Amino acid sequence: MGVSERKKREFAQRETDILHCAIELFRTKHPSLVKMDDIAKQLEIGRGTIYLHFKSKDDLMARIQYEDYVRLRTRLEKAFDEQTAIEMSRKAIRAYIDHCLGDRHMYIVAKQCGVNLNIDNVSDDMRKLLTEERTNRLTLLEKIYKQAKQENLINSRGTYPNVAVAWGMIRGAVEVILDGHFQNEIKSEKAYLDTIEHVLFYGLFSGGNKGET
Repeated sequence: MGVSERKKREFAQRETDILHCAIELFRTKHPSLVKMDDIAKQLEIGRGTIYLHFKSKDDLMARIQYEDYVRLRTRLEKAFDEQTAIEMSRKAIRAYIDHCLGDRHMYIVAKQCGVNLNIDNVSDDMRKLLTEERTNRLTLLEKIYKQAKQENLINSRGTYPNVAVAWGMIRGAVEVILDGHFQNEIKSEKAYLDTIEHVLFYGLFSGGNKGET
């Protein structure tokens, strides 16, 4: 291995170490309370070394959020292994819930990073990646919606209103678990997840249906 290649690998490894260190610190302290100096001290490197990799702490938080989004999209893409819109939707819902609840601390860290970062302090390249990744996720959800529409399973209110409402319902249901609401009342997480699907597909009341009312 040449000197140039070795330095590139060392640079990449140090960047990975910085990300992992930041995530571990964010797991125990809110991102707003962690300074770049804390990360540098933990890794025994100079603060200036971190800035060789990330423009600012906001840039670092944006990278954490971005990589979490990529992991989510990778899970969602598996929904297209299914043949019908209903099964695609079920698999996508479970993929999202598994992503959020499978590593709850990572989900919360990524969420806090997204809420607290100042996008003006994020590098142009990272802002572009975040925008492109959002478009990629929306494209996946649109495909599922369009498949459902082709199968005459969905109303005619439009792609974005339907996708936004469904996403909001599922995300809200996940937050109920993460925030610890109804801890005494929800005895089975599996039953709760089944209920999410039922309400989403068939409505809250017994008279609900999959189509337009």
